Amino acid sequence: MRAGVWTMRLLAVLAIGVGVHFLAVWALPRLIMQRVLSTSPVELGARPGSTERVYFPPMTDARQRRIVLPSPDLLYAVCRFDVSVEPLRIRADPKLAGYWSVALYAANSDNFLVVNDRELAGQPLDLVVVASGAGGAKAKLPPGARQVVAPTARGLVLMRVLVADYDAEKQGLEAARRTLRCEGLS
Repeated sequence: MRAGVWTMRLLAVLAIGVGVHFLAVWALPRLIMQRVLSTSPVELGARPGSTERVYFPPMTDARQRRIVLPSPDLLYAVCRFDVSVEPLRIRADPKLAGYWSVALYAANSDNFLVVNDRELAGQPLDLVVVASGAGGAKAKLPPGARQVVAPTARGLVLMRVLVADYDAEKQGLEAARRTLRCEGLS
């Protein structure tokens, strides 16, 4: 009889462990991204009344925690996307001597593409993000653009620009990150 009680307790602990694992690995990233993707443009850093798709939050400081542990050495630009309706064209041409990158994240927080300054070697970034499946494969690419298949219809584009001294480099850094464009391909 004692062995049966311990077996039941062990099974209960195992079931709780599997449930916690499921929440941590599968559900939590999706919930976080759902919250980020449903955040209002003003909360992301857009001007009130703006129709821009790219948002340019201010330089990170100790008060900002919209994104978990943002780096105080990076300047960000953010763009949400939904390629279920139409493909998304992402372009940038920062012309910086220092590090910059553009990363694409799926709705479950998986990073599915990163392109940086070293990979492009001074060339502008030109991507067309399409939905997975038959509809995405039919996108007509502009000359020089690279097609990227998104694993989920909704996601996030995050541009990072390395900052050594924001106050001294502000004009060039702001101009560089503002080259990021997220536009429908129609």
